[in-house]
Order: sequence, then C-alpha cells, then structure tokens
Amino acid sequence: MKAWLWNGSAFEPANGVPISDRGFRFGMSLFESMCVRDGAIEFWPQHQQRILTACAERDFPMPETAVSAAGAVFENARISGFARIYITAGDGGPAAPVTDARVFLIIEPREPEREDSWEITFHDDFYHPMFGGLKTANYWLNADALAQARSKNVDEALLCNDFGELVSACCANLFIVKDDRILTPSRKSGCRAGVVREWVIQRRKVEERRLRREDAVTADEIFLTNSWLGIMPVATLEGRPLGPRSTGPKLAAEFADRRECGADNLSA
Repeated sequence: MKAWLWNGSAFEPANGVPISDRGFRFGMSLFESMCVRDGAIEFWPQHQQRILTACAERDFPMPETAVSAAGAVFENARISGFARIYITAGDGGPAAPVTDARVFLIIEPREPEREDSWEITFHDDFYHPMFGGLKTANYWLNADALAQARSKNVDEALLCNDFGELVSACCANLFIVKDDRILTPSRKSGCRAGVVREWVIQRRKVEERRLRREDAVTADEIFLTNSWLGIMPVATLEGRPLGPRSTGPKLAAEFADRRECGADNLSA
C-alpha cells in the first residue's frame, strides 16, 4: 500500500495518520473509493464532486486544491489498484469545529474481480447508516457484517435499517429486478450516492424507492455495484438460486466495455 498526505501545497509520501487526528481517534473523516487503472481514476470528476459535497454537508473546510491535485499523484505514479481519498477532521476535541482538515490518498494493489456472479445473504442485525449514508470512517459495522457473511462462505450481505428497509450490501449498492422493473433503495433509506449506481440509473429506467427484505426474497434478479466491482450479478440469495439473469449481466458487459474503451465520465 502507498499513501500520501497533503502538506498545504502538494502531496508527499506518508507512513501513517498522526495519533492526534480525529479521523483516527473518533472516526471523523469522509472518503471516496476509486478504481485506478494505469494512473487514471475512473469517474474522477464525479468522485471529486461527491467528496467536496460531503465536506460541505459536514462543515469541513473545502479542500478543493488538494482534491483537484489528487488525480496527478496517481497519474504520475502510473499505478493501478483500489484507491481512496480521505478528508479527516484533523486535530482537536470531539466537539471542536473542523478548521484544519487533513487530506490523505491511499492505494493498494488488487487483482480485478474474476467471478461473474456472487452468492449473498442477509445480515442479521439492523444497520444504522450515518448522516444519510455519507461515506465516513465509521465503517466497522460494514466490515463486521462482511466478515460474518464471509464466515458463511458467501460473498456479501444485504443490510436493512431499523425500519426494515433495504439499504445496500456491506460494500456495494443494490439493484433488484422484478417483473422487468429495476428497483434500487432510495437515498432516504441510507444508501450511498455511488458513481456506478448513478451510471446504471442514467442508462436504464430505475425506480428509486423504499424496499424491504421481501422485495429481495421475491426478486427475479439482483446485482450489486461499486467503484471496484463495477457491476456484479448475484447468483443466489440465502442459498436460493435466482432466475435466469439478463439485466445484470448485460449491464456488467456494458460497463466492462466502457473500461476497455477508457471512458472517463458518467455519460460515456
């Protein structure tokens, strides 16, 4: 893994987070996950906008210069992998305003996903998304739910909020196909505004609505999306094979073609 810290004028190599940083101490940080291919960040303009919007929502100083400079770090290094940009609350007490945020970049080598479909389950406990689904460093619940799913020899788990509404998978957004309709949880349920989620919504007629567990149980198809996977069709839910898959695999093929063409924006 490689990491860089913004020093006020440029990114420099970093070996860790200061122990005084509130991102470390209290989980007070925001992030965006990105796929980097030969130095190019997929959907980089959209990721930039999302991290800056999240900063505005949480009253973090707007680190526009640092964020705009992040793309050049990966481009100059000519590296590929799974990357994140973190904006932390910097030093201070838990109730102090954020006045000097830190900006970190990290990237880890990762092999492309080889499977063409996943097996998933439901997470047993209710999930409590923070701040309407903003991507924050308070990620332990997601990580624990994913670890529990993997202990059952499945790839992912679906999360429901305390109203019984589907939110997402642990590390991906969720789409359901039922009677030729494509459905996805509403942002009001706590799902995240992922760039691949938006890519799908721009290419198909998608209904954003409150969904419940039974909607997944009775689905004809399910597929997951995130910046690393792209689009992952689901083969089984709770061990039940889903019906013939069409929508998810077609979208996955379209997204793979997009990557091969090197498209760099949502409309490509």
